[in-house]
Amino acid sequence: MKSTFRIPLIFTALALILGGCASNSQLQSGADPYAALGNSSSVEYSTAFPVASPEEAYRNGAGAMRAGDPDRALFEYLRGLRMERRPQADPLYRVGIIHHGRGNHDLAEKAYLWALALDGSHIGARTALGVALLEQRKFDQAEEQLQPLATRRDTPWQAHNALGVIADMRSDYSLAQSHYEKALEVRPSTPLVLNNLGYSRYLAGDWPGARQSLRRAVSVNPGYELAWRNLGLVYAREGDFETAVEAVARNGDRAKAYNDIGYISMLEGRYDDAMGFFEEAMRLSPAYYVTASENAQNLDNIRRRSGGVRAN
Repeated sequence: MKSTFRIPLIFTALALILGGCASNSQLQSGADPYAALGNSSSVEYSTAFPVASPEEAYRNGAGAMRAGDPDRALFEYLRGLRMERRPQADPLYRVGIIHHGRGNHDLAEKAYLWALALDGSHIGARTALGVALLEQRKFDQAEEQLQPLATRRDTPWQAHNALGVIADMRSDYSLAQSHYEKALEVRPSTPLVLNNLGYSRYLAGDWPGARQSLRRAVSVNPGYELAWRNLGLVYAREGDFETAVEAVARNGDRAKAYNDIGYISMLEGRYDDAMGFFEEAMRLSPAYYVTASENAQNLDNIRRRSGGVRAN
């Protein structure tokens, strides 16, 4: 049977790729060293927004980002860099953030790596690169980038959160929860971190602790579907199956909720309950019939092998 439950990787973005990134010297070769970071030329911006210094261009870039205009922000940061006598780490990091948000993964990583080549202590670039590696499940490489930040007082919450995910993936739940707690010290009541802390406690078998963290997550963000789903898993583990269904079905997909809770019931050995949930999933959604019926068949096989029906 295919489990529907996997450790969720919760990040600020998904699927950045670390390829064979060019070195600092390679990036700077040619007439325009910044051409490697994407097309940023715009006669319209140059004419409408003239600048007298790199600092003015960077301020324009920051303003454009606040206004939700990443195209102009990218232009301004690269324009400022072209006005400098030598590359600067922070605007390169900002360029990476823009490409990151737009899904230009290779360009984002080039910018992060160039920034770190110029300033190895740049916390933002190191955190962003570490998260990007983690998103590719390159745990060792991600940890190599992020671990030097772990003991700093000014470590971003994203770095602690990412280190927590790495520890969870290695089943070191105590270390994971320590990182999540540190992330919450930096940024209290962050739903993403509360969800991850709750799920880590769930994996460790701490149902009350998991429930507490996940309820905090959904109280801060009532629309946080993943946290509701994880909360449903906790209720199911505690034997409160109807409440579990209500939590998992917050998005309206009750057939999937019944199937998922049926699966948890089966793991708990509550075979009669599990079969009832699978049958309800099949009744509610013809489109979900195949998955639920396969689960029901697998459950029937388990019951036959065990010699009967386990009491609920």
